[in-house]
Amino acid sequence: MRNFTVLLATGALTGTLFLAGCQPPDEDDAKKAADDEETVPHPPIEESRPGEETGAEQTGGPADGSEEEAGGGYESAQQPDAAATGEDAATFTDTRFRIAVDYPESLQQVSTEDGEAGDAAQWHAFADGREGRRLLTLKVPGEVDARFQLGASRNTKALTHCKDLPEGVDQESKQTQTIDDVAFTRFDVTRTDGDQYTTIRSYRATYTESCYAIDLIARGSGGQGEAADRQTEALETLQTVLDGVRFTE
Repeated sequence: MRNFTVLLATGALTGTLFLAGCQPPDEDDAKKAADDEETVPHPPIEESRPGEETGAEQTGGPADGSEEEAGGGYESAQQPDAAATGEDAATFTDTRFRIAVDYPESLQQVSTEDGEAGDAAQWHAFADGREGRRLLTLKVPGEVDARFQLGASRNTKALTHCKDLPEGVDQESKQTQTIDDVAFTRFDVTRTDGDQYTTIRSYRATYTESCYAIDLIARGSGGQGEAADRQTEALETLQTVLDGVRFTE
């Protein structure tokens, strides 16, 4: 009797993977397994060798009526009706990862091929490898270095560690919020070097068999007066971009 292996994703909220090996079930066990399968929030992630992509052809998504589909009752990270619209708005769409962003047209879209800022090749702010893809980088114009970054991956390693917290995270900032009714883990990291700082507000979620990473990043000095006002305005612009994130399925 041959063995078989099943790799199961528990859903948008946990991003945890379980790997189990077992014998083919008897008739009664098969019926129970079929009943249990109905509770799975989205189709299982296909097994692959380490470092490969998974589920690339699946549509995925939470089951109809599931808690994940309704956002699980969590507070939204987006401000209602605050997304950029009209003639002053632009839209980015990625059909492979089924996500779109409506953002102010005044923002500069930075190509990840430019090698700008040293970390352009990283798919998110804390990535230690190339297992994902940077989909979009938007830079606020002006003297303040403020950026919106969106990355995604179907790599097995990226999915397993999608919601890992990086070193230096503010533990009190960790919470669950929704973006377009999908539950994301949110956390903040602040790094200082003399009078220079880097503030990162990050969002992570597993959804449609993918790990999604959103980072709002501001770099600069503490600043006073006009400098502080420019920093505040830049961060408000980044929030507007977050308000425009939506899933296309």
